[in-house]
Amino acid sequence: MTSSDSPLRIAVVGGGVIGRTLAEAWTRSGNGVTFGVRRPQDDDLLQFAAGVGANVASIETAVAGADTVLLAIAGDAMPEVVPQLAPHLAGKTVIDATNNVGSPVLNSIADLNALAPTARVYRAFNTVGWENFADPTYGDTVGDLLYSGPAGIGQRAVERLIGDTGLRPVHMGDNDKAHLADALTALWFTLAFEQGYGRGVGFKVLTR
Repeated sequence: MTSSDSPLRIAVVGGGVIGRTLAEAWTRSGNGVTFGVRRPQDDDLLQFAAGVGANVASIETAVAGADTVLLAIAGDAMPEVVPQLAPHLAGKTVIDATNNVGSPVLNSIADLNALAPTARVYRAFNTVGWENFADPTYGDTVGDLLYSGPAGIGQRAVERLIGDTGLRPVHMGDNDKAHLADALTALWFTLAFEQGYGRGVGFKVLTR
């Protein structure tokens, strides 16, 4: 096993359904996952984590031991959480999967870049519902997950983690394109709820 495909050490900040679904996929692929939560003694999360081979710790402890951090908490909590976490994010790959619904900007990329300038920040896992991470196929078609962020070592890690769900990663460019991921989120909500496609609706980029 080379360094490029060795297991990642992932902190999943948040114990909700998105974090749990991704953690299950990532541990199944051989990665190490620790949930970082405010109440690490939560019995339900402890039981789930044990069942998928993950650990549970405080947010700071989980992040300190990780090379890759998934932020999967309520979007409106990010203005409070990011300043607290920023000193622990230096040099790490950070994935913003949060959606601050009701805010002019759904993502927290600007705050992460400002407060953790050496972190490699990506916008991913925010555009579709968790059901699409649990089941990435639509008939005979494998879905795509579009994401943004810088090229390099962090991008390779993010693409591995997307691929571990079974979805195909599609890079839209650096985070000047994060607004496109947010637009896809809005489109997903419109299709899933207003147009009646349901939460299993996903996206596919087609080329010739």
